[in-house]
Amino acid sequence: MERNDATTLTGSSDIEKLVEAIVRDLLDRRSVALGFEAPLFIPIPLKASRLCYGRDNEGSRSFAAPAGLTVATLGLHQAAWILRRIADSHAGFIRFQTEAQSWPPTEGEPILFCWEAFVSGKAHGTHLQDAATAAMAFLSAEHDLGNATTIRAERPLSLIAVAALWSGLESQIETLHHATVVIRPHEPFLGPVRVL
Repeated sequence: MERNDATTLTGSSDIEKLVEAIVRDLLDRRSVALGFEAPLFIPIPLKASRLCYGRDNEGSRSFAAPAGLTVATLGLHQAAWILRRIADSHAGFIRFQTEAQSWPPTEGEPILFCWEAFVSGKAHGTHLQDAATAAMAFLSAEHDLGNATTIRAERPLSLIAVAALWSGLESQIETLHHATVVIRPHEPFLGPVRVL
């Protein structure tokens, strides 16, 4: 999803076009915030009695529900593919980030900031509308991402870090223990979205 002026977003459901746009921006030394509409981390509790429970504040849309498990697996699959394509673009200068304090980026090396979009309930629409809703909610919250994130997990296992390590974009094992920012919009974006 790209914003080409104050009111019009541009999007596509073509994953190859998405990767091309991300690589182009990163090679032009622009940082990219990439949201995935899938659980990007899961809790690994200390007590066995807490296994198979959702993350804090997920409500009825838990990652541990059948639909959540399906989306998490597909999201991991697609994220690994996307991140590997980015890594293969000779963009070795890119820093992979997921922690709230990493965005907005400072001057210097471009970063690829991955975050979770949690679009459900009355904010949910078509895939393209959901992407626009998530992107605009992220943009509204980007200067206070730590407080915008309400979904938490005990001892998180980062699925996006698994994909980043597998792809070669990340080499630091400790990223496996970092939860991502989760943006959960409550209202749909109703503005125009131009389809590529």
